Amino acid sequence: MDRCIEIGRIRKDLIGINNQKVSQAMKTYQDFMQESSLSRIKSKSDKSGIATLSADRGDKSRKDNQARSQQLQKDIRGKFGRGPTKVKGSYLEKDEKTGKETKVKEKSYAIDRGKLSKKKFKKEVKKLGKKYGQDSVLTQTKKTATLHRTRKGGLEKKGENVGRFKPQGKNPYGQSQIKGKTFAYGD
Repeated sequence: MDRCIEIGRIRKDLIGINNQKVSQAMKTYQDFMQESSLSRIKSKSDKSGIATLSADRGDKSRKDNQARSQQLQKDIRGKFGRGPTKVKGSYLEKDEKTGKETKVKEKSYAIDRGKLSKKKFKKEVKKLGKKYGQDSVLTQTKKTATLHRTRKGGLEKKGENVGRFKPQGKNPYGQSQIKGKTFAYGD
């Protein structure tokens, strides 16, 4: 009888150890929902299309850019009914007054089209780009992506074809990065 009790104690100890390992390995709901990868973004771009945009500006303070990014996230949730995928981006930003171009690192967001029509999706993304004073927003609803001008002085053309999705690619306008893996659009 004593031996049965001992075995029961050992099993309880093992269960306690296993529960610790499981709880350490489990992600919180928020971490799980924010998890994304380059292959997932590629998959979304192939299926329905994606857009990439940011609220950051090179002439704003870090604190202002953080507040603008948080508001953009809320706007995306409101307009598209789901949250965006966070990506790190860089973009060649043009100064309105001097015309000088500067490469700016920014917090960007990738949004999938979901059930919206291609036309409505592009329209909503462009509205957000205008609201946050961006030079352009990138949309991809077919095989190739387009940079859309969202303010005067941003791009020379209204829309500029930038090519296909390229994992580990680079583009002179800029590129994005998720979990240390770079992606861009180009030919």
